[in-house]
Amino acid sequence: MLSLVLVTLTAVAAGFAVWAADRRRAFYGALLLPGISVCAALITWLVLRAAGVTAFEADWIGWAIPVAVSILAPLVAAVPIGRSRAKADTEETERILRL
Repeated sequence: MLSLVLVTLTAVAAGFAVWAADRRRAFYGALLLPGISVCAALITWLVLRAAGVTAFEADWIGWAIPVAVSILAPLVAAVPIGRSRAKADTEETERILRL
């Protein structure tokens, strides 16, 4: 259970770190990337537990892989989300200015 808590806290921190480093963070909310990070990490943790990775066999796998996924998931998600939101906001601004 301790690994679940550590994975969750690390995922939240990783999500906020990626959000803070993203230059397009003004186009979406502050909780989007941490939410993606936590969901990806917890799903990975559940899959590993369901696959039979226990604390007695290889404890580091049970928390290292979800932490790695929690760092990669918001990095991968930030690029298309930021681009699409920036494009949509620019189009909406242009539409409003044409009126």
